[in-house]
Amino acid sequence: MSTHTRAARLETGLFNFKDGTSAEKAAEVVATLKELVQASGAEASLFGQNLDATPFATRFEWLYMIQYRRGELSRFRETLAPWVKDRAQCDLRCALPANYGDAPGVKVRHVVMFSFKPQASRADRERNVDAIREMGKLPMVQHYLVEPSAAPAADPDQMQWQVVGDFASYADFKAYADAPVHLAIREDFTAHTARVAWLDLQVSPG
Repeated sequence: MSTHTRAARLETGLFNFKDGTSAEKAAEVVATLKELVQASGAEASLFGQNLDATPFATRFEWLYMIQYRRGELSRFRETLAPWVKDRAQCDLRCALPANYGDAPGVKVRHVVMFSFKPQASRADRERNVDAIREMGKLPMVQHYLVEPSAAPAADPDQMQWQVVGDFASYADFKAYADAPVHLAIREDFTAHTARVAWLDLQVSPG
């Protein structure tokens, strides 16, 4: 990916459509959302479904990722809201590669959002975040982003932290998922997090 970075805003949302929403209606809603993003002046955007349909309580089926420096997404959110059953969101303001939201050159994008339990100590939080950042040093990782939300936590859908791992192949992603250092942090992470949401997106060429 490009090494050129600059301060930008990245809004990421994971969501599930309400039960009974047909595939045709879901596709229609997503098409409308894409049009609204384009009209908002966003610099890059990415939409997609989970590459693995196996249901888990914390795994979501749809992702949107929108990168911009200026713009307003109120119409986007208003259009999406009536169709959503479950949602998790994280807003970042940090240094990002140009067109990061488009995931150029990426084959699998692994997105995780989480919030710590209120009783988790500062040491608990720092230890877990540090351990997650260490996983970005694994050789199969193409790009790794670990950032706190820049938005207030008043919204129950707003998550405190976002992690995005980019991989050049599904084999690289599986090697990361099964790496001993990854498996080793799960117990401590689970003990101190209140909510976790995640999605694995297979990015289509072009």
